[in-house]
Amino acid sequence: MKLLKFSSLTAALIVGLSLATNTNYLQAQSILEKVRDRAKQTATQKVLSEADKAVNKGIDKAIAAPKKKSNGSQDAPVDPGAEESTPTAAQQASIKAFSKYDFIPGDSVIYATNFVGEALGELPAGWNSNRSSVTVSLDGMPDQWLRMAQGGVALTDNEENFGEDFTAEFDLLMHFDLQGYLPPSFRFGLLDSGEESTTSNGLLNDPKGAKSFFVEISPVADAANLLMEGYDKHSRYFNSGSQRNSLAGEWYGRPVHVAIQVQKERVRVWMDGEKLYDVPKAIPRQGNLNQLFFKLSTSSYTEEQVGVYLGNLKVAKGVPDTRHQLVETGRFSTTGILFDTGSAIIKPESSGVLKSLASVLSAHEDMTVRIVGHTDSVGGDAANQLLSEQRAAAVKEALESQYQINGSRLETEGKGASEPLADNNIAVGRAQNRRVEFIKL
Repeated sequence: MKLLKFSSLTAALIVGLSLATNTNYLQAQSILEKVRDRAKQTATQKVLSEADKAVNKGIDKAIAAPKKKSNGSQDAPVDPGAEESTPTAAQQASIKAFSKYDFIPGDSVIYATNFVGEALGELPAGWNSNRSSVTVSLDGMPDQWLRMAQGGVALTDNEENFGEDFTAEFDLLMHFDLQGYLPPSFRFGLLDSGEESTTSNGLLNDPKGAKSFFVEISPVADAANLLMEGYDKHSRYFNSGSQRNSLAGEWYGRPVHVAIQVQKERVRVWMDGEKLYDVPKAIPRQGNLNQLFFKLSTSSYTEEQVGVYLGNLKVAKGVPDTRHQLVETGRFSTTGILFDTGSAIIKPESSGVLKSLASVLSAHEDMTVRIVGHTDSVGGDAANQLLSEQRAAAVKEALESQYQINGSRLETEGKGASEPLADNNIAVGRAQNRRVEFIKL
């Protein structure tokens, strides 16, 4: 699939979406008409930065009907000669723009979903919600998304404990048709369901459980007020105080990546590559978090004026020690180097992993490594083999061009889907199998 050019003008078109119900479809059409009128007035607005243009290729139009997709993989077959298979200077710049990003995901995926295969217009199977949050497809964008309903709380279908040390990630897309009054605030967080099930109706009424924390985004024009709170059952354990963040003005109308790292009591949160919070004692130490929750408040805006979408959720255990694994054991495997769907374009949120690897290679100048790309099994063997080779080559190019690692120290190889680590029939397994390995030679 050839990605389309994304700008601040076309970003607004994301709100025209494909929904499975006629009501939501009519709302999408109404919003599209407003966007077209608005587009005429904003033709001279500044374009996004080079980094943003590299991350977000965008959308040119809203789709008129739901599009059926048949698999849950990011590794769909791709035209070997497709333009997106070769990183451009702008795409390399996008990685460099995340130079301060130090997030490294856990090394063992325990929960993942991109909503592909879920019925459009319905809540994903196994999830729980108190409002009509539904799965949708957005034209020109991969996978499927969960559209939050105002006044709604959504709980994932996860049933596993996350442990003391883990990471959580998801993509967030927010659009608000601002009319001079406050839009709804949005919360995302994690909780320990305690004696209740992870999808208990009681958690919909008050998503705190045995312990919890959340980040709240309260949008205002060209900015947002941010708040982080932690709870010991229903008693507030930590409060950051509300803080105005001017960078939030760049979050609206395009996908941004949210990353969370929990290490016992410590919680760190990144959004769009910026570290928002690093709190040593954000939550009580006892117990285990086991659920992600999302909450969109109510407002005077209609549903068609508000679009908050979630995509590409992933939770992974552990805190990888890149240096130990590569130097002492001779092998490091990561699912944290992410690519655009069906291509070898490295996403900028991969910068933390790349920087960590580059640091190890720089400290051990005599070390040479083989970079091995792996895919899941969806798609043809030949296409997956080629894609894995292209991704390994892209990682080598990034280490050379962005981190000045001598290319003579780096070999590349692709294994396609030939060496799976987990079950390719489930989303968690496919996410674990889409990985890049580094082997000391």
